[in-house]
Amino acid sequence: MGIMIVVGLFVVVYTIASRAIDKSSQGTVRPWTTIVDLAEGAKLNGITAGGSKLFIEVDPKNGVSHVLVFDAETGKKIGELKFQPR
Repeated sequence: MGIMIVVGLFVVVYTIASRAIDKSSQGTVRPWTTIVDLAEGAKLNGITAGGSKLFIEVDPKNGVSHVLVFDAETGKKIGELKFQPR
């Protein structure tokens, strides 16, 4: 019984230590700047973060709203959601 307690305690300490080391070895995220070209008169309706992504809703002056998707860590554009009226 004593051996099981020691082994269990070792597993808990090892797990905590390995997770702490993994997070500290990632370093800090570098600041980034991304320039997004918008049509004249376009408005930003909102910015939302989810996970490691940024979602930016754009409402063009003459057109249909769309959502730009960016990687929050690098600032690179991942994709775009376009909506078509019916």
